[in-house]
Amino acid sequence: MSAILSADDLNDFISPGVACIKPVQPTVTTENSEYNENGEVDIQLDSEGNPLEISQIDGKQKALSPAQISLSDCLACSGCITSAEEILVAQHSHNELIKALKEKHTNDSQKVFVASISHQSRASLATAFSLTIERIDRLLINLFINQMGFAYIVGTSLGRKLSLINESKNLIARKEANFEGPTLSSICPGWVLYAEKTHPYVLPRVSPVKSPQQITGCLLKSLAAHELGTSRSNIYHLSIMPCFDKKLESARPEINEENQGKPVNDVDCVLTAKELVTLLEEHSGDFQLLPDVGLQKILQSPVSLSHLYAQVAPKSWPFMEYAWANDSGSASGGYGYTYLKMYQNHLILLKQLVPQNFSIKTIEGRNADVYDMNLMYEGKILASTSIVNGFKNIQNLVRKLKPSPKAKIAAKLNPLIARRRVRLSGKTEMSTLDESADSSKSADPSKSDYVEIMACPNGCINGGGQINPPTEVVEKDWLQSVLSNYADIPMFDISASDNIGAVAQFINWSEKFCIDFEIKEERLLTTYFNEVEKPTDPNSILLGAKW
Repeated sequence: MSAILSADDLNDFISPGVACIKPVQPTVTTENSEYNENGEVDIQLDSEGNPLEISQIDGKQKALSPAQISLSDCLACSGCITSAEEILVAQHSHNELIKALKEKHTNDSQKVFVASISHQSRASLATAFSLTIERIDRLLINLFINQMGFAYIVGTSLGRKLSLINESKNLIARKEANFEGPTLSSICPGWVLYAEKTHPYVLPRVSPVKSPQQITGCLLKSLAAHELGTSRSNIYHLSIMPCFDKKLESARPEINEENQGKPVNDVDCVLTAKELVTLLEEHSGDFQLLPDVGLQKILQSPVSLSHLYAQVAPKSWPFMEYAWANDSGSASGGYGYTYLKMYQNHLILLKQLVPQNFSIKTIEGRNADVYDMNLMYEGKILASTSIVNGFKNIQNLVRKLKPSPKAKIAAKLNPLIARRRVRLSGKTEMSTLDESADSSKSADPSKSDYVEIMACPNGCINGGGQINPPTEVVEKDWLQSVLSNYADIPMFDISASDNIGAVAQFINWSEKFCIDFEIKEERLLTTYFNEVEKPTDPNSILLGAKW
């Protein structure tokens, strides 16, 4: 990970533990093992500081290789907690990208480089360089395609729209099955790691729908490899994201590929907007976002932006008119808002309800990073969602969701009765809300159908990897400028009633993609979660932080 990351860069930072505790798998001994199962060894350092394993039986020495920590190890370690785990991760740094690019030219490598870039990163870069979204997109395409030699670059819009559609589909199905909410989003890897390591009781509530980064990676690698006549392993995918934790998300192994040799990750390298700027500063002689020669030619090109997007994407990339388009709702992707609108469309088609009688009512919480949105029809609440940003607010939410000892006992004695009581109590609460949904009520995300959760205050637009404001600029004003640029990204709202047909087209295309490439829909669209066990070694606990 880049050395520019520090706690000072994060405004909602939970300090990591002192010790990084890597789980050790027990060694399987055989008759041919160098030491038998009863043998005892000491670990000592030689005169040069190299670790040695010395048998207490016969004094034999064995050199030990240095311990290495990978991103996958961090996913299984309880020594640190999210917003950015302070470890050095070589494979996800701008230096590693430069090294890979050089190896391609010097070793005649078969690697083909492709890139995807998030909406929030584009807005951050546009703000930092005082450019419009259209101009920053043209310059980014020139940087990666013409200067760095990438074969393709795409926006993450396709991956995001498939993520939004499947999230809403799942929520509507749960809603109709009287699922005991709330369902919690899984798009933010910082929040997911926090839940896995500290509050595993909420994991059954966490949605398994993949993030735009991971869906985009699977699509881009598959389509690029097919088009170029090579294997997925030869495709090197760089993702530009607003968050350092996206590096950890990219390393999460696919559940159906864990035991099939070395898996091919959908994303090979994640750089934040901040790290991309560092790369440009350190290698200004080779790469320039604002080139000294030909800048005006790039910015004033007669080629339309939509045509340019099509030129730099795989020819089989679908829905090019929406390839870099934005979505309605929050600047974290709009998951909560999209669910409400798509549920509204569902009810209009299913029950012939009058569109004009629907509205969305917002209820503010204790601070700007917590609020509810209720889908109203003639004064009654039909569905609800909440936005929760920042770890302080997340902690308040997960505390409310912690099962009480009495509930646990009741569930063990008679789980069917326990579930029925919870479902009936939820209906009673909803009917109460119907009668008292007014502006004086405070937001309560624990009572919503769905909660869009992001680790960073203000959500992804304020991710830890976004570019910091200059010292003379007030942080609040800077963030407002980034939000303004984000809002300037042309929009294609899949939740609008006029676009119901387009939603069906996205679904049909993704199903055909899975058939054509023999990829299971679960592999493309879903992820999974594991409780991370806390270390039991007293020495590890002594060195690590207590939570």
